[in-house]
Amino acid sequence: MRKIIFISMLLFSTNALASFSCNATINRVLVYGDGSVNILHSGRGDYTNICNTKGTWKGIDTVTCSLWVGILQSLQNNSKQAIFYYSGEGACATLPTYGNAPAPVYIGSIH
Repeated sequence: MRKIIFISMLLFSTNALASFSCNATINRVLVYGDGSVNILHSGRGDYTNICNTKGTWKGIDTVTCSLWVGILQSLQNNSKQAIFYYSGEGACATLPTYGNAPAPVYIGSIH
């Protein structure tokens, strides 16, 4: 009986399922010489890293990073909004800045 309760708690724990997303306008997409990609968007109001084009950063590989840069630049150029989805507890307005930011699970567009 204890095993069943324990497993149920793990499966239905709110912490295990915690996540948040940011719907934001892209203000700046910066790609540095070392490959790091820093963005400024309306949801945070400060720069946050999302990936690195020259190597895996927090589990995000270079191909995914390059695709994200293209998506974000297109959204910025076309005045469309992006969605950033993060696992874990948090909020868009309180994302850690620069390299302390968590890696997004996905980035997409909002039509």
